Amino acid sequence: MKTGSVLFVGAGPGDPKLLTIKGMEALQRADVVVYDRLANPLLLAHAKPDARLVYCGKEADRHTLPQDEINLLLVREAQKGQTVVRLKGGDPSMFGRVGEEAQVCLSHGIPFEIVPGITSGMAAPLYAGIPLTHREYNSSVAFVTGHLCEKNADKEPDWSGLALVETLVIYMGVKNLPRIKDQLLHHGKHPDTPVALVRWGTLGKQETVAGRLETIDRTVAEAGFTAPAIIVIGEVVRLRDSLSWYESKPLFGQRVAVASRQTGKYSLENVLEQVGAEVWPIPLTEQSLSTSDAAGQGIPEDFSTYEWLVFDSELQVSAFFRELSARRYDLRRLQANIVAYNQQTAFALEEKGLYPDLVIGAAIPASALHQMLPLNSGERALHVSSDQSAVILHAQGSVTHTVQAGGLEWDPSHPLAKWFASDSFDWIATDDPNTLSALTQFAGLDWRKKRLLCVGTETITRAKELGWSEVIECAQAERLAEVLGQMKVAGEVTPLYS
Repeated sequence: MKTGSVLFVGAGPGDPKLLTIKGMEALQRADVVVYDRLANPLLLAHAKPDARLVYCGKEADRHTLPQDEINLLLVREAQKGQTVVRLKGGDPSMFGRVGEEAQVCLSHGIPFEIVPGITSGMAAPLYAGIPLTHREYNSSVAFVTGHLCEKNADKEPDWSGLALVETLVIYMGVKNLPRIKDQLLHHGKHPDTPVALVRWGTLGKQETVAGRLETIDRTVAEAGFTAPAIIVIGEVVRLRDSLSWYESKPLFGQRVAVASRQTGKYSLENVLEQVGAEVWPIPLTEQSLSTSDAAGQGIPEDFSTYEWLVFDSELQVSAFFRELSARRYDLRRLQANIVAYNQQTAFALEEKGLYPDLVIGAAIPASALHQMLPLNSGERALHVSSDQSAVILHAQGSVTHTVQAGGLEWDPSHPLAKWFASDSFDWIATDDPNTLSALTQFAGLDWRKKRLLCVGTETITRAKELGWSEVIECAQAERLAEVLGQMKVAGEVTPLYS
């Protein structure tokens, strides 16, 4: 029987883009992913569609799976020949029990690897504007667990030694903060030593509370501050006043669900992240395509008799060729003039061996399409679009027949879909008119009242035609930061995580 392996992967501190490349590659080849509470669920998008996902999150006094069962699960799945990824928040070796779990694998003859991750003890303070070292403030840092065990007094940290360290970073210490404070003061730490707690660091819901060591427990209690949080104790905390870069961004505290197919420097996801939003890409799937039904939807059986074939986008090209394949249609029989709305659509057609006779260069309503086409008397144009089906009669008996095909749908069956509730997002955003139908499905019955950020004139126009009332307009993604910055100044951006 072939033995599989276990890969212990650090998921990073929360922001899914802080996962390492090696960690991403491990997820991509995993058959089973065992993930914990602090691993961002968006990371599961890197896993194969058929990978088994097992949650084993641990919260105070409540464990989904006890540690012994987690150990047995890793061994059992690996013994079946599976590649198992144990996805741990932060770095797996920083108070993450990777040593214990790796020893269990070793004792059962299971090969394993350990992929380091960015630990929250370093990342969360940096996102709060607190570098852990600075030549003018300190030359030593200690990382300590604040999860103190009453049964093992001999495992207590050496508080007398730690009181001498210039910067302390404490994990899992919120519950025991009064005791930690008392121990440090008792062993000589100055009462005015600056302290900061960073909760949910690197995410849009990041919160930071700062104060003095002598009163920090009262400050935290008054703020209603709870775990999980990183505690930083030391003079470097004073730098937060000038170096707080993340929490000052225009869209900090905003969670945005994004439907987009664009990539690159000015993609909607990238620009939103640059202005501080926490971005969640919405799971989408291409609409299934069938032949024309009673409502006129789908590509008609006699499509080859049309004199013109017009395509909105690459999605419509893809849908059209899937239909040709299903019908076993010989492309050499096609005699129609081919029209693309834009250059990207033209490229998609050329890749399939169809070279457009006309590239319009911009999206136009179906009702105006005949003005762009040199239709002769009685000629018919088949417009393959994401719009609703319609037949429009023109002068001299010419006809434009618009069929709905190649759109996108919200995919509620996607493994990530259970984390997407439309009311948990401040915004819904898109730069693609082909996604608008999917967004109405995602947003639910009250979709017209959801705040929709639209980028691009075509997307804006289509959203308004559909009846979306809360539309925030931006003509170009490059100007998005400027538009959102102006909204924040005007007081129109209210954080969801307030």
